[in-house]
Amino acid sequence: MEKVSRYMVISNSTYCDDTGLRVRLVYGTRTAKIVCVLPAVAAALEDGAPGRIPEGLLGALRRAQIIVPNGDDELADILGRNQEASGDITAVQFMLLPTSYCNMGCSYCGQEHVRGRLGADHRDRVRARVLRAIGLPSTRKVAVDWFGAEPMMGYAVICDLAQDFVRLAGERDIEYTSTIVTNGSLLNSRKINTLIRECRVNQFDITLDGPADIHDVHRPLKAGGGSFWKIVRTIREAVDRPEYSHVGFDFRTNVDIHNQDSISRYIELMASLGFARPNVTFSIARVRPWGNDVSAIELSRQEFADRELAWMRLMQQHGLSFNVLPSFAKKVTCPAVHVSSELISGSGNIFSCTDHPLVPEAERDLALGHVSQNDLPVFRPAGEFDGWNDDIRQGKSWCRECVFLPTCGGSCPKAWSEGNPPCPGYKLNVQGRLDLAAARAGLRPVPAVAPR
Repeated sequence: MEKVSRYMVISNSTYCDDTGLRVRLVYGTRTAKIVCVLPAVAAALEDGAPGRIPEGLLGALRRAQIIVPNGDDELADILGRNQEASGDITAVQFMLLPTSYCNMGCSYCGQEHVRGRLGADHRDRVRARVLRAIGLPSTRKVAVDWFGAEPMMGYAVICDLAQDFVRLAGERDIEYTSTIVTNGSLLNSRKINTLIRECRVNQFDITLDGPADIHDVHRPLKAGGGSFWKIVRTIREAVDRPEYSHVGFDFRTNVDIHNQDSISRYIELMASLGFARPNVTFSIARVRPWGNDVSAIELSRQEFADRELAWMRLMQQHGLSFNVLPSFAKKVTCPAVHVSSELISGSGNIFSCTDHPLVPEAERDLALGHVSQNDLPVFRPAGEFDGWNDDIRQGKSWCRECVFLPTCGGSCPKAWSEGNPPCPGYKLNVQGRLDLAAARAGLRPVPAVAPR
């Protein structure tokens, strides 16, 4: 016996292709797969009646876990899967702040940036800690991500440490990946080449908050002057190089009341500058609290979700790449719930949550340890959010009842703990996103027939 999964969303719209075949889309959130089905099949799914679906049409629905065994406890399956992934010590992740300073003064940032070079002892302790984890017999893959403040202020530290991490990972023949989250203003062609070839950085996440006149005000350089055109020229030069085609470049835009009206102009500008490339993606995010109060400038979730759809339509129109809907189930919602993930702040404090470094209160009260300790365990000490899947199971958030739990994982445990539910935008605009997914597949909406 089988049943219809509770973890699915069916498009309200019916679509057709050039032959006139009519379909609806079903998004199975357990696998993050979209399946096209005939309207009669969609109706059977809506009615919870898998017996009305012809056997020949059930295969794709089973593979997408839209149709599941009748006895499945789906919530238990999902949380069990997530819990297993969160306890997986074969995948090790370090997020390293090579400096505590940033050369930008963004008004919505909750971090406190201070000058001062890290001493050799700090650097050597970080090196030893990461190398010990890479060298464990249990380690099969490692991610070393460079985070901020602004990590390129510590470029020399990155180059020094990464060479040893890359060397040992190569000697052990384990998978090595690396991301740098940067404002982009200090990148140049030589440094990008070194980061890619020697430091094995394979993903650059760069923040641009609008066209030049907006970005340069929203994200001002502390030394004065603008950064937009330097960033854009540098990244455009990099994506033009065929040898970097395996490297991803993501442009992230943080939106609040001050720049919301410039995003459409920014999208059109970036398209005209030639960033419609397979390895270039765009992400648009709502400015949110980061240890600070942004209530005076943040958009409401619904307002952002409504505007986000319009921006997505414009990006799709111009051929820019973005994620319409999550394309994979999120087994580990964030590093804060993964026992072998940790962040080492520029202060030397060790955290599990990426919102904690350089936030004064967190640096003072929430560190799990310090890199100078000689008695540190191989993996970070237990963190505040390690029991997140149990919290969901016990109903401490409404995630256990949400159709998007498999793709979201609860999003941000810290935000939940602060009484600020961090539900993703697609929860509010999923129908519009399904329309975009249909358009990508060459489908167009069937006009609704007006009642007589």
